[in-house]
Amino acid sequence: MPVITGSQRTHHGSQSQHYLKERQQTRTAPKPVPVERSRTPVAAATPPPLSPPPKKRKPKKRPLTPEEKRKRYLKWAFWILIIVLVYFFFGWIKTQLFALMQQNDTIWAIYLAIEAEIAARSLLGLFYAAFFGALFFIALPVEIIFLYYLGLNYYFVQILTITLLGNMLGITIDYFIGWLIGPKILQWFMKEETYHKFQQKIAKAGAFIVIVGNVIPFPIEPFTVFLGAVRYGYMRLMLYTAIGKIIKFVLLWIGFKYFIKYVSPYISTVDLPWFMDLIKSSFGG
Repeated sequence: MPVITGSQRTHHGSQSQHYLKERQQTRTAPKPVPVERSRTPVAAATPPPLSPPPKKRKPKKRPLTPEEKRKRYLKWAFWILIIVLVYFFFGWIKTQLFALMQQNDTIWAIYLAIEAEIAARSLLGLFYAAFFGALFFIALPVEIIFLYYLGLNYYFVQILTITLLGNMLGITIDYFIGWLIGPKILQWFMKEETYHKFQQKIAKAGAFIVIVGNVIPFPIEPFTVFLGAVRYGYMRLMLYTAIGKIIKFVLLWIGFKYFIKYVSPYISTVDLPWFMDLIKSSFGG
């Protein structure tokens, strides 16, 4: 058993007395008065308004040198010359194409069958006409064919569906012709940086151009070749083309019904002999 010395007793006694004094002081000390908190919410500090980021200045384009201008003008002059030659020699090209088709019995038989269906005003003939009218190198107004078939003994849904299918197939061929041509032809006309910027603009505004271009009179077929060359999305092109063409054909149908109901009865009452003579002379009558 350990022995506690006197110094240790004194030390422990002083510690216990000090503890008792502190305990007594805490009991007799006045209790602090609780501070009432304000119930009104403190307004949060509003951050200062952010200043708009500084506008990026477009870098100034480097002016073209005389040699670059000369090359650009020569490129545009070359393609304009090609277009003019194709326009003036279209009859000769058509004759040579028919002669080439007649040399193959199968191709010529297919052509005669297509021509017979179009001449018979059948729904298959409507499909052929809508298909060939959508090819960019054939000038065939599909709108006139659509209005003509509205006057025949067919339902509007039939005419709309078949015309739309034929147009979409022709637009597909235009697109993939542009895809095969590729961006190299376009980059031959413009710089690579300009081509990529133009490609980004087409990706943003392509939906609006395709839809509106299919509604209003617009060379959408050559533009489709261009979209294929810049690698525009095929599925997006088909969707926007279908929307635009459906809007146009529905508007044509509404206009046709209005014309037949309200305008056509008054045309027979108008006596314009000079106008009728002009129409007869135009058709060889």
